[in-house]
Amino acid sequence: MTKRIEWIDVAKAIGIVLVVYGHVILGLHDSGIWKASQNYDWQHSIIYSTHMPLFFFLSGIFAVRWVERPAKKAIGQKLRTLIVPYFIWGFVQAVVMQVFAKSTNNGQGLGNALQLPWIPYAQFWFLYDLFWMFLVYYLIIHVFHWPFLSLLIFSFLFFGISPFLNFWEFWRIGYYFVFFLLGTKVLSLGYYLDKMNPIVDFILFILLQVAYFELDLSKFWHNVFSFFVAMVGIFVIIHLAKYVNHRAVDYIGQKSMVIYVLHIMFTAGSRIFLAKVGLDNLYFQGIVGLFLGILGPLVVYQVVRKVNLDRYLF
Repeated sequence: MTKRIEWIDVAKAIGIVLVVYGHVILGLHDSGIWKASQNYDWQHSIIYSTHMPLFFFLSGIFAVRWVERPAKKAIGQKLRTLIVPYFIWGFVQAVVMQVFAKSTNNGQGLGNALQLPWIPYAQFWFLYDLFWMFLVYYLIIHVFHWPFLSLLIFSFLFFGISPFLNFWEFWRIGYYFVFFLLGTKVLSLGYYLDKMNPIVDFILFILLQVAYFELDLSKFWHNVFSFFVAMVGIFVIIHLAKYVNHRAVDYIGQKSMVIYVLHIMFTAGSRIFLAKVGLDNLYFQGIVGLFLGILGPLVVYQVVRKVNLDRYLF
């Protein structure tokens, strides 16, 4: 797209803040700083039911123009923007986690770096799975020439069986591909999106979240219900994004990939350091972790940009 659509940048900013905050509270919970509570469970449920479907949905928007490119150019672009950062920062984070292995929550390290070609770890699964998703989409459009309806039926079937695909990344690709596909139509159906009532969407989102949290459903029906929870959450965020107009928010959205690949080292690092110096207050930890998880990667980006390496690393 030659012209940026501001609400997309704002939606990405909201999404990346949710990602960082979600990992902050997850780290605090797993380290024992945030004891098990319904407050944590609620926040975890709300964030994790929406933030990654949102990013796959937004990625689908950019697939519309991308899929029109010749295969070599299209695949090369995704190798540069997804796979190169995946390996570089996946390796860097693994080294850092290895050095501080005795202080981290999950013992990740060099072993994860060696498995990067076939098993993504930590937050890097998104880059890995998104790359394969783009390739599947390109293949279906250019080789099989499926119409959108056929592709939509395929994506829902893939989604339906995703909880049972316990091999490689099939379950995650199967689950998120439908959001990616629906994202390819959002701009062409923008008129209908504008007609949706944001207040009604927000109320529906709350009601669905309560039901999603409280109902004891089977694996299959829990998966089906999560689709509606995620889609309404996406609509709420898009509505909110259209009301926000601030350069700083736009910038965070534009650099969401930078924040995504780097934030764990800052959120985990701040949590470990603060705990070691005796500052393990839950609220202080949460605020500092969120702040550094966003600001730290942006500082790294500016340093990398000064030496003209930003286009190779992000």
